[in-house]
Amino acid sequence: MDANKGLKMDFKDAHRMQYSRSKSKSPLFFGSSVVLGCFIGLMGNTGAVLFSSLGVFVKPLADAFGWSRGDISFGATCLTFGIIVGMLTTGHLIDKYGSKRILTISVVLSAIAIASGPLYISSLPLFYLMLTLGAFVGGPTNTVGYVRVIACWFDRRRGLFIGIAAAGMGVGFALVPWLTNVAISRGGWQAGYYVLGLYILILVLPAVVFLIKDKPEDIGMRVDGECGDEPEKTNSTDGLSHLSVIRAVTTPAFSLLFIVIFSVAFALFGTLTHLVSMLTDRGIDTATSALVASSIGVGMMVARFVVGYLLDHIFAPKLGMIVFGFAIVGLLLIAHADSLPGYFIAALFIGFGVGSEADLMAYMVSRYYGLANFAVIFSCLFSAYMLGTGLGPYAFGRSFDAYGNYLLMLNVCVGLLCLAIGLLALLAPYDRYLKPIAD
Repeated sequence: MDANKGLKMDFKDAHRMQYSRSKSKSPLFFGSSVVLGCFIGLMGNTGAVLFSSLGVFVKPLADAFGWSRGDISFGATCLTFGIIVGMLTTGHLIDKYGSKRILTISVVLSAIAIASGPLYISSLPLFYLMLTLGAFVGGPTNTVGYVRVIACWFDRRRGLFIGIAAAGMGVGFALVPWLTNVAISRGGWQAGYYVLGLYILILVLPAVVFLIKDKPEDIGMRVDGECGDEPEKTNSTDGLSHLSVIRAVTTPAFSLLFIVIFSVAFALFGTLTHLVSMLTDRGIDTATSALVASSIGVGMMVARFVVGYLLDHIFAPKLGMIVFGFAIVGLLLIAHADSLPGYFIAALFIGFGVGSEADLMAYMVSRYYGLANFAVIFSCLFSAYMLGTGLGPYAFGRSFDAYGNYLLMLNVCVGLLCLAIGLLALLAPYDRYLKPIAD
């Protein structure tokens, strides 16, 4: 009797241990699914799709409507405005309701806005309207919604998984210019925007709906793949109280980061938007020029993995100083190289800088200010990023219209990257500002 009882107890204990082991694997697996969902989502984030394709549309739109390159490049400014307003108006919604709900709505609306553009575009104001509207409704898809999810799921390896997820943006930057060029060559500029709308809808929507969960606590899991019946409080909502937004924007780190982010975005996005035009002006055919531009996406993908891994081991501002040094080399090669291999290397280095900036920004926001109000604070800093991405291409276009080349702006951008590196050297340790405040 006692033996049978002991046997039954041993069986129950063994069953419990087996169940516990199966549960311990589940969070890691689902965390991986979340990373995959964010990876796919960032492949088709609205801002990346519209910005990476804009350079391919420059000459077709100029030929179709007689618009100048400067006029078309102003579309980047419209994109900037739409994304900034879209992110700032939805940041608090993401913090309140979670990323998944807001992302689902945003993906559908942005796909419709882009695909419907050719139905009414007949003038510059309507072209600007399409870009602004698409960027506005797609605001939450531009990094913040996805990065917040990753930050809530991971702490110890946050930098690595932000980098892995954000590598999807690099894939998008590599794929979208090629896909757009193919669509335009077969069906005109209208087909380009039809295809981009379908690309967002078919690729991104299933990933958001089926793979993304806002935070592990929602399904009984813990940060970093741990498990338990009663999850302990983690730092998924650490940091400052609801006053953190006001506190954050008044810290010296915020001001320095704002200038750094703007300077880097201005320099790099101004260059990449006009890269195809720069190369075709030097006698390189459109298909090859688009292939060089796609190499930016390759550099971005490499940066995502490498920088993401290093963020967990190297102080982020120091890492930023290194990667933006590579970007400076890329700009100098674009300005002075006269061979196709040099242009490919330049595109890779520029892509490395582009791919690093958003990762560095997201990681530093989470470490300096916590996650309680991450979406709002990140959106405030992301506005600097978008201002740079909007004004940079416009300045490049106007400079070309005035001087017939891009050399002046390339030299200006080298100076801006040097400024960014100098300011990064002034940033304080992470724990300087991360102190909870009572209501």
